[in-house]
Amino acid sequence: MPDDTMKPETSLAGNAVAAAAVLAPPVAVFAPLGMAPLLAVLAATLLIVDRRQAAASIKSQAALGALLALLSLWGAVTSFWSPIPAHSLFEAARLVLINVAGLVVLGASGALAHPAALRLGRALTIGIAVAVILLQAERWGGMPMWHLLHDGQVDRYVALAAYDRGVTVLLLAAWPATAALATRRQTNAVLIGVVAIGASLLEFKSQTAVLAAAFGVVVTLAAWRWPRSIAALLVGGVLVLVTILPLLTPAGSAIEQIRQEAPALKTSAIHRLVIWRFVADRIADRPLLGWGMDASRAIPDGEQQASVVMPQVKLPVGATVLPLHPHDAALQWRLELGLPGALLCMVILALALWRIAAGARMPPTQRALALGCAASALTIAMLSFGAWQAWWLSTVWLTVGFFAAAQPRSAA
Repeated sequence: MPDDTMKPETSLAGNAVAAAAVLAPPVAVFAPLGMAPLLAVLAATLLIVDRRQAAASIKSQAALGALLALLSLWGAVTSFWSPIPAHSLFEAARLVLINVAGLVVLGASGALAHPAALRLGRALTIGIAVAVILLQAERWGGMPMWHLLHDGQVDRYVALAAYDRGVTVLLLAAWPATAALATRRQTNAVLIGVVAIGASLLEFKSQTAVLAAAFGVVVTLAAWRWPRSIAALLVGGVLVLVTILPLLTPAGSAIEQIRQEAPALKTSAIHRLVIWRFVADRIADRPLLGWGMDASRAIPDGEQQASVVMPQVKLPVGATVLPLHPHDAALQWRLELGLPGALLCMVILALALWRIAAGARMPPTQRALALGCAASALTIAMLSFGAWQAWWLSTVWLTVGFFAAAQPRSAA
């Protein structure tokens, strides 16, 4: 592959991706919703500086692009029976834009030449270091930025938990950064990064991120030897959640028993069980076609207090049975898109993971790290954020793009 200094547009594309890599982790700390504009600006820049490569990048992902387009189309169709049809149609249209931007970033990042790819690794490492420093300054400096942005005192635990999205992006960014450092055999830098990021996850009380990190490491180690089997297990695990979880969610009395027998569980974990039970009941009401894309926020009775709907479960006032989304992507797919949409999401996931596991061009170390990153992202998706939130989808796309850019290339 020719040196990107011989192609000005390729060099500009590399600089654009590197700039996004520097910005993404620190932006996520204080303005996580900025991840969506960051993806959009990066994609627009890549289109401007190298339109031909951007078009080719979308074409190279034709199968994935077609499935994503079909998902958006189905989301738009569900607006016909959604309780909030205009919103469902808007979310379907926005999903198209996010996915197009993501495909452009993925393709352009994967086409970077050797020097640009090396810059990406350095840039992402710098971005993570800045984010860690900012988080530590908040943690040990009395939360100065939090108080500045929120104009007042607040419970320290609540403030720490508010950085969940920031530490989540930090965790996901660590995987492509590790891939880039591993390519250059910088083991010491990897170890330092693992310690710094691990400490940040623990300090900011993000149990989901800690669990996602641990699961990702286990998957990485296993995928080193059995990548295809691990990819199949990941897909199979999500398929079980899509098909079986709605049938197995515990009732109110069982949830309260879990709370009593496992007092170490956070209130938010018990609240999730209540949400999942309510969602399972609503899935049963419309098992085939669902309620409409992103219609979780408008499901009948979803705004009711959990203590009223499930009086057996002792939850604080203000905890509703369905706050905006189910906090589980598999359940959200079933609830909103029905069986056709959920199965389509499964096909997209299976295609993406199989390409990683069976790709002949990806070295074993990179393949294992990519599957570990996927495992971390899936853990977060199944426990935390809304499936269609723009900042979350943009974070996933940026992570995928950074991984593509971090792959080893020939220097000539």
